[in-house]
Amino acid sequence: MCFLMSASVNKAYAQIQHSRKENAEAEKIPFKGRWGIKTNAVDWLLTVPNIGVEFDLGNTIRNKRTIGANIKWNWNTSQKYTPSLIFNVFDARVEWRQYFRTRRRYTSTTLKEGVFKYLNDNIFTTKRKNPRDWRAYYWGIYANASSYNLKLGKQGIQGNSYGAGISLGYTAPLYGYRKNHIDLELGGSIGLAYADYDVFEHDAESGCYPRIADKCKGGHLVPFPLITDLRVAFVYRFISVKDKYKQSVTRRVDIREEKRNRLNAAINKMRARIDSLNSVYSKQGATLPDSLLNKEEQKEWKKMQKEAQLKAQEEADKKLQQQIADSLGIQLSDTVPLTKDQQKALRKAEKAIKKANEAARKDKIKKAEDKKKKEGEEAESASVKEKKKKGRKNRKQEAAETEAVKPEDTAAPAAEADKRKEDSR
Repeated sequence: MCFLMSASVNKAYAQIQHSRKENAEAEKIPFKGRWGIKTNAVDWLLTVPNIGVEFDLGNTIRNKRTIGANIKWNWNTSQKYTPSLIFNVFDARVEWRQYFRTRRRYTSTTLKEGVFKYLNDNIFTTKRKNPRDWRAYYWGIYANASSYNLKLGKQGIQGNSYGAGISLGYTAPLYGYRKNHIDLELGGSIGLAYADYDVFEHDAESGCYPRIADKCKGGHLVPFPLITDLRVAFVYRFISVKDKYKQSVTRRVDIREEKRNRLNAAINKMRARIDSLNSVYSKQGATLPDSLLNKEEQKEWKKMQKEAQLKAQEEADKKLQQQIADSLGIQLSDTVPLTKDQQKALRKAEKAIKKANEAARKDKIKKAEDKKKKEGEEAESASVKEKKKKGRKNRKQEAAETEAVKPEDTAAPAAEADKRKEDSR
């Protein structure tokens, strides 16, 4: 029997492991599905060509971390004259991102409960009253290097900068056909920059750009944060964002559900065994011995007994309520609710019966205690009588032993004393 039980357990464990492997294989994505190619429409509107790539750091749909690179280039376009308007930009950056999705919030916090708690429960959290689960939000860290040559007025500026900062935004599915998908990305970047630049102006007569030395500045840290990128980007992917960056909590819930199902199956199996043993002993008119159960089964057996008691109590209460309703001429129904007067009458009658039952119970307990007390007093008086009787018997025996001593035993010492007296004379 033990061998069969262990074999069944091993088989169930193997099935669970097999299902886990199947789920893990189903969640994997191919290498090309981890890539995304993007371009920013805002830069194109500013006549700056650009392209970027993004690569998932994990090979499953549960992965939420990516690494990406972007480059934009619009430098020294060919012309036959020295233009008065210049817009040359080069920027290269790398970026690490962490994606996340919003979840449903089932509770609400008001400002009356405190400002910090309100912000923590409603603003600085991924839980929302109406979550947009088709979106994948992200935050990231970037580093960039750029060169610029800009002249939009009388004076121009030319230099280099190096910066770092954070990125925020979200991406959502836009269009898909078979295994080709285009996603929309909205976001921006803000950070600090270390820059140096020269200021110049345009001399149309000589066709050159003389440098204004007083306004030029060497390497320095810009004392305020800069918006370094605004994105309205289109991302081409083989797997859309709606099928990636899934919440890890979903997988944890699935695993927890599997554990709960396995535990419930084990408990049901244990209860079936206990029920079968109990039915066998009940037919024989005996109780189930604890020696046949292990510790876990004994705990479960006690739990089953408590559940049976609670169920019996509920059935007794229901039966009592039905009897009260019948005596009052009230018909109980699951569809037709009772009136307030009927409910009041039922509660009053039920309270009176419960009070009478409680008084009878207390009276019964008191009678049992009085009986026990009387029995104790009778036992105590019987013990006292027995002790007295035993004491009288012992005294009689001592008196009899004293009377049984012979007279010669007392005369011999007296003769010996007289003899010693005569010798001394």
